[in-house]
Order: sequence, then structure tokens, then C-alpha cells
Amino acid sequence: MSTAPGRERPRPERRYTFLVVADGGGGQPVQYTIGLRRLRLILGLGGGGLGALVLAAVVQVATFSRVTAHDALVSENLALKGEVESVRRELGELEPLIQRVRAYDEQLRGLAATGSLPGFGPLDGEAMASREAWIAGVVGDTDPQPTLTPAALFTELAAIDFEALEENLARLQRASEAMPQLWPVEGQLTSGFGWRRDPFARSRWKFHGGLDIGAEYGTPILSTGAGTVDFVGWHSGHGQMVEIDHGGGIQTRYCHASQLLVLEGEEVLAGQTVALVGSTGMSTGPHLHYELVIDDERVDPRPYLPVDGL
Repeated sequence: MSTAPGRERPRPERRYTFLVVADGGGGQPVQYTIGLRRLRLILGLGGGGLGALVLAAVVQVATFSRVTAHDALVSENLALKGEVESVRRELGELEPLIQRVRAYDEQLRGLAATGSLPGFGPLDGEAMASREAWIAGVVGDTDPQPTLTPAALFTELAAIDFEALEENLARLQRASEAMPQLWPVEGQLTSGFGWRRDPFARSRWKFHGGLDIGAEYGTPILSTGAGTVDFVGWHSGHGQMVEIDHGGGIQTRYCHASQLLVLEGEEVLAGQTVALVGSTGMSTGPHLHYELVIDDERVDPRPYLPVDGL
């Protein structure tokens, strides 16, 4: 067959032959012949499939990593939630302990503010600062510290002996109440505590163990604190006298009375009338001789009496 004039005859397609021989040379060889275009198509499809497999593998790995990270985050969040709940429970248990310490602290500071803790009269600024430092040492800082974990704070507070603290507070409270709460009579201070000239022998000095407060006959004499009447009757030198035991080693004595209004063993309150002013015993005129005894020793009552009295 001839080719038309002006037209180039198409080039024949390149073909490839594959010869498949059985392993060991046995059997008849198998021959495959394939054209270039079909070979390219097969190779293209095989490459695309391989790429798809590789892409699928990459996606799978990335997805697995994200799922693993998500699971770890969920586990961490659950753990943190458990810790938060644990902290909340511990704080709930801490609150009553903190409140007890704060209540103790407030009551103890209230006693110190009155200036009537055992062995102390009204406190000046320096003495009050010293007493505040002492209280801080007893009670400590009740506010939780930012660096202290709830568990550690709970351990510290749980170690506090609250019964001992409450007993100590009750003892201080009783001692505070036993101290003079008011002046025993309305009048004028005529003689203080300490050495003075003997009013019956001016040439000699004599120790005066209390306060003399001048007042008219019959003026009410008040108990300066709550307590139990320990003695009622005549006392040499002091005339008609009432002695009151306030507990904690503290007694008060009211001397030279014209009339006694209480009985031995009677419970009295602060401000209760126990006698009337007189001039019995060794006395130069109507007045009250008032004594404060702490641990069997007479002390100057002035530092323990209210500063706004008389």
C-alpha cells in the first residue's frame, strides 16, 4: 500500500517484550509483549496507588499522634480535677481549725487590750507591744501562707493542742475577771500604797499595805470583782472587814466598815455592795482601806484599777 503524497507515514509504536522463565530453568518460558503507551499507563496507575498508600499511612500516623495527645490531655485534666477536689476537701477540713485558732487569738488579744492579764496593770505602748509579741508567739500566724500547701497547713493545725489552748484561755479569762474591775467606793484617795508616817505616831514610819479612800459614813462599798466571801467580821486594826477570794490566788479586803452586808461563803458579783463605809478599828475618820492580795502578798492596787476611776 502506498502513502498518499504529502503525508508522513506514522512511526510504529515501540513495544517491549518480557520473558518470564521458571526458577531453575524448568518449564517453557512465557513471553509478554506490551506497548509503550500501555506500559506508561500501568506504571502511572501503580505510582498513583503507591502515593495514595503513602498518604494514607502519613494521615494514619498523624491521626494516631493527635488521638494519643488528646487521651493524655484528658487523663491529665482528670488528674488535676481530682487534685482540685482533694484540695477543696482539705480546705473544708481546715476552716474549722483556722476559725478556732482565730477565735482563741481574738479572745487572748481582747484580754491583753484590757490590760488585765495576771500580774499586769494597765499597759503602756511599749508594754502592750511586748504583750502583742508574746501573744503572736503563743497563737502564731493564723493566715494560710501562699507557699504552704493545704496538706501541710492541715498537718500543722491538726498538731495544735486545742484543749490546752482553750484551758489556757479559760485560765487567763478567770484571772482577768479576778482582777479589779472597778473602784470599790466613790470618794477621795487620801493615802497610797507604801511607806508613810504613822497617823497615830507621826514620829515613825509604817508600811501601808493598801489604799485609803475617804468617803461619808454609809457610802456603799462595792466588790471590785466576782468571787466568794472568805471572811466577814472583826479584824484587829482593820475593824469590820470583808475579804473576798476571787480565785487564782487573788483576794481583796474592805476594811473599817460601819456595816457588813454579806456572809461567809456567799458568792458575789463585781459591783455588788458588800459593806458600808465607816471608821471602825484603827481609823482617824470615815474611809475605806482597800487591799489587793496576789499569791498571799499585798500589792499596790492602783495599777490594776481602772484609770478613769476617782
